[in-house]
Amino acid sequence: MKKKVYYYINKTLIEKEEEIIEEAPLRLRINNEIRYMLRTPISLEEDKALIIGSCFTEGLIRNKNDILALNVEEGFAEIRIRQRKENKIKEDVIDQILGLSPTKKKKDKKISVNELLSCIDIMESRQRLRKKTKASHAAMLFSYKLESLYISEDIGRHNALDKIIGKAILEDKLDQAFLVTLSSRVSFEMAKKAALAGVKIIMAISRPTSMAISLAENAGISIVSLAKEGGVIIFTCRERIKICQKEIFLD
Repeated sequence: MKKKVYYYINKTLIEKEEEIIEEAPLRLRINNEIRYMLRTPISLEEDKALIIGSCFTEGLIRNKNDILALNVEEGFAEIRIRQRKENKIKEDVIDQILGLSPTKKKKDKKISVNELLSCIDIMESRQRLRKKTKASHAAMLFSYKLESLYISEDIGRHNALDKIIGKAILEDKLDQAFLVTLSSRVSFEMAKKAALAGVKIIMAISRPTSMAISLAENAGISIVSLAKEGGVIIFTCRERIKICQKEIFLD
């Protein structure tokens, strides 16, 4: 939507028309439970990916075979899922991530700082909604070959991440997930979602929280963020990041 706004800069009032990011509720029925999700209504396909991704990261489904039926309409959706005891979210989330993750993978690889920075640049270059509204978050998924698999934008950083996970589940590509880039900070919830998807590296614009770091250390995930001075800050699992310079340790 477009809205008339007023800039006040250098004691001058300027009238402009700005593009405003849309925020709208999605009424979702999961079996017999009704819930509401606030999201950016981009398309029915994006809503579909969001629903599947959020069901996965909440532990309600383990793969798309647990989905019995899914209907998505404008502002309303209904999903019927297979009910199993293991679909219930455990209180001990760390135990769930380390023990029950359906995408726990043995394969791994190292990545250079320049490759990490390149992935961030690719994400930023494809943030169309961000360019129009200056108000969206983005998440992008990369394969082990550093191929860009999926990107999504939304008002919510959690939604953006759930969407790309949902897209990977729909196309049976979650086992290819290696690195995720985020336009936001790395909270515990964001790190948990990435861990459940089997991601090995989280590369973010902003820094992680203390709980996100603890989770990543337990799950063997590298968390990296941009440094103001240029380059990156490596918070966890440094051995996965290729360093081509001498190391200096300061107290």
